Amino acid sequence: MKKNVLALSIAAMVGGLGFAGAASAALSVNESGLGHILVVPYYTVQNGNMSVFHLTNTDTLNGKAVKVRFRGASNSDDVLDFQVFLSPGDVWTGAVTADAGGKAQLTTSDNTCTLPAMAKGQQYPFVTNRLSKTGWTAADKAAQTREGYVEILNMADIPATTADKGLYKAIKHVNGVAPCTPAVLQQTLNVTPAPNATNLALPGSGVNDLTIPTGGLTGSWYVINVAESTTFSGATPAIVSDATTVNVFSPQKNGTALLQTADPLIVSGVLPSQHYDVPDLSTPYEAGVTDADVQAAALTAAIARTSVINQFATAPAISAKTDWVFSMPTRRYTIAANYAAGAVNQKVGLVTGTNLTGGAGAVSDTTAYRFINDEIAKVDNIFATGSNTDVNDAGQICVTASEQPFWDREESQQQDGAVWSPSDVQKTRLCGEVSVLAFSTDNSALGAQVARQSVAAPYVNGWSQMSFSTKAPVLGAAFLKLTNPEAAPGTVGTYGITWPHAYR
Repeated sequence: MKKNVLALSIAAMVGGLGFAGAASAALSVNESGLGHILVVPYYTVQNGNMSVFHLTNTDTLNGKAVKVRFRGASNSDDVLDFQVFLSPGDVWTGAVTADAGGKAQLTTSDNTCTLPAMAKGQQYPFVTNRLSKTGWTAADKAAQTREGYVEILNMADIPATTADKGLYKAIKHVNGVAPCTPAVLQQTLNVTPAPNATNLALPGSGVNDLTIPTGGLTGSWYVINVAESTTFSGATPAIVSDATTVNVFSPQKNGTALLQTADPLIVSGVLPSQHYDVPDLSTPYEAGVTDADVQAAALTAAIARTSVINQFATAPAISAKTDWVFSMPTRRYTIAANYAAGAVNQKVGLVTGTNLTGGAGAVSDTTAYRFINDEIAKVDNIFATGSNTDVNDAGQICVTASEQPFWDREESQQQDGAVWSPSDVQKTRLCGEVSVLAFSTDNSALGAQVARQSVAAPYVNGWSQMSFSTKAPVLGAAFLKLTNPEAAPGTVGTYGITWPHAYR
């Protein structure tokens, strides 16, 4: 499904938001295709699961400088980010598993260049520096890394060049192996980002090493559980720019970022901005778009839904379990949890002022746990007001659906929903950035734990429609796990099925 958000169509939406002199972002979202930016809606290493990713550069002329960022399921916290330098026609692969202490870790056996450099077969643990919620132990922080989503951005193209010290030559495969010349890759740390830039050069290279991104990225992902012989796979939504793009390369190092973000925690100065924090999904990506709030608003509108529709199956005869995944990758730019507030509270603080990194924004209440970006809050989405959201005991920001009727496979309908475990509230509550709704009270098909809620559905098999009073920016799918009791001895009898969501 492709949903266009062209400049004229969203001009009315952003025209009254106070974005003086800023153009609208001409962005579209294709839930399975090629694009400038990719979003993997879910990864997990729970319950023996391993998540595997394939990133393909379909551009056979240009290399790509790509940012890969893993974000946690609770509050979209950055738990690992790095850069991948794809040569023309290149594929990078990586797998995420859990280490002995339960923390997620990344492994690759790929020849593609990365920064920091990754050795084949070595495990690289996720980083918990941003997981600073009061009371969290090391084990609690490790648990927060085990589920989340991934954002992948084409920061810049790397055009072909014959210069001896060119970046293209350093990353181009020779007999199946990329040189990954350390001295050249390290020089990217000295590149100075510039908003609305076109070309950037490595110091002393004398060539345009980094030019505007032209897209052409595609990806795939799957979750595999070897012990249980189960595999799930899903689409990788692609964000496409329909306008002239700009160079959003930022070096993979510490130091105050020079590109913009709409992240309310960075804008307010609660989190010190770093070069590696950008680009993110809100960083202006097109010529003429000078405000990160505009891009964040456009992407939020692009994936805004009034209803999510899918099937479920819980038949005991085949041990069926179904999970619905709701991934909300733009929620962070409207509302974020302020761990610095200490104890979880229901206060709301509006973040106003510049969206430049560096912490120049003002906050109406610095003791608030929920920080709302005041500019994006004016866009019609369910996270835009404190009255639409609340905070659970785990410190996750939650929203409540307006209704969720259920149907069985023979037209029967239960309008008022089921009893939601562990409370008796009749309406669905989605908590966290990646919320998993399990249609099985004993366990989930994916083994989800970080932001999971269970439901005892009124029917064994059927379908349901979750609706929202105000649009919710969500991506995702349903995941069904089942076992064939008639499987012959020695034959694999456990299966995983993915059903993409349908939307209104």
